[in-house]
Amino acid sequence: MNNWKNWLRGLAAVAIGGAATGAANALGNGRLDKTVAVTAGVGALSTVVAYLLHSPLAVAGATSTVPVEEPAAEK
Repeated sequence: MNNWKNWLRGLAAVAIGGAATGAANALGNGRLDKTVAVTAGVGALSTVVAYLLHSPLAVAGATSTVPVEEPAAEK
């Protein structure tokens, strides 16, 4: 269960960070309008997608499809 909590915390962190970065970037022009919200949403969405690509949601009982190579034995 602890892995789920860490995964969700990471997901929330990247969403908040992406939204804050997008909003700060849009507010750089000195105006507060709907483009700030749109840019914040796009920033949050892009960071969440990147997080999901880096740390995908694990399915219970599934094995990794990525082959793990054993380290070469020392001679």
